[in-house]
Amino acid sequence: MNIFRSSFTGSVHHRFSGVLRCAISLFAVVFTTGLSGCSNETEVHPKQEAVSVDVPLSYAKGFFLYDHEGFKTLRVTVDLDGRQDTLRYLLIPKKSPLPDGFDEHVVIRTPVERVALFSTTQVGYIDLLGCADRIIGIARPDYVNTPSLRERIEKGAVSEIGMPFSPNVEEILELNPEMIVTTAFPAARQTDYKALVMAGIPVVVVAEWLEESPLGKAEWLKLYAALLGREEVAVEKFADIEHSYHALKALTDTLFHRPSVVTGMPFKDAWFVPGGNSYVACFLRDAGADYHWKNRAKTGSIKMDIEAVYPVALEAEFWLNPGTVQSLDELLAKDIRFRDFFAVRSGKVYNNNRLLNPAGGNAYWELGAVRPDRVLEDLIRILHPDLFPERGNGDDSLTFYRHIQ
Repeated sequence: MNIFRSSFTGSVHHRFSGVLRCAISLFAVVFTTGLSGCSNETEVHPKQEAVSVDVPLSYAKGFFLYDHEGFKTLRVTVDLDGRQDTLRYLLIPKKSPLPDGFDEHVVIRTPVERVALFSTTQVGYIDLLGCADRIIGIARPDYVNTPSLRERIEKGAVSEIGMPFSPNVEEILELNPEMIVTTAFPAARQTDYKALVMAGIPVVVVAEWLEESPLGKAEWLKLYAALLGREEVAVEKFADIEHSYHALKALTDTLFHRPSVVTGMPFKDAWFVPGGNSYVACFLRDAGADYHWKNRAKTGSIKMDIEAVYPVALEAEFWLNPGTVQSLDELLAKDIRFRDFFAVRSGKVYNNNRLLNPAGGNAYWELGAVRPDRVLEDLIRILHPDLFPERGNGDDSLTFYRHIQ
């Protein structure tokens, strides 16, 4: 019997079959494609005509939404370790019969009303859509910074579900979420993911951090909106964010001086720097910075030897995002050689950890993911304080960043 022709009853058997197909595509790379991310992509299925993209995407390249008669389909592409996987989902209203021709799709009944998350980075999207009350489980709830969800956690309305590589399957089954959201991970850790498959609950894999622009990362808001039934809200919210971002970017378009910047913090013998095609490098470019590795065509981070980064860091005018440090004393305690950096000597070290909760949860990774305009404003204020003379440029003028002193 073809389960995709049966009416959905919420049985574990149906959900398990769909998630298993998704997992097979992730593990074995059954669906390997070369997708461009253009807004006129179409998707063709047996017994189905080609259809137009449901939600036009201007920046995001890692997912595609398609509109069919009475339901939607979603594709998420994950490009890690030089290998691209495609995961397919069927988004169909509750109680609607399942259509033919979508056997390789994970079935998700919409709107999703009970969701579990394996990363706090996913909270910002859901909260911006006004759906934080639908989150019933999360990994490391103590790290959550978003006030609306923080309140629910303190009331005991949100359960801890373990980590993606060691999920609390018993707790997850007890919660019975309609969807679990997890972050894409390297092939080396994929075998650990199979415990989630055995839970028999639809798993949505997201990879917004692989986008090439901050607006592309923020546009994943539309993916969550399709799952939660909040498409109109997402379109309105994103349009406001996009307008704000471009207005700020315009301030730096004609700047002559672009200060040099280094980011991150060495760990053991390696220093990870943003690839030239990463959203972080795009942030720096749009904020009017000169970034040394801007021409290294890679999304995500590049692992480099400390010896290769050190000469650049030594001369950089600004040092941004140096790990978790909150003071110069803490910074120099990690490596006394940092005192030779120009940015340290001139007092131009800034970190994106101004908004921390007692456990160290950082609002930058929640709210910042969906409000790149606020991140960009912080960066411009830091790098070009003269562009905001009427509002001041101390820490009180910044949302996510603090001056490390």
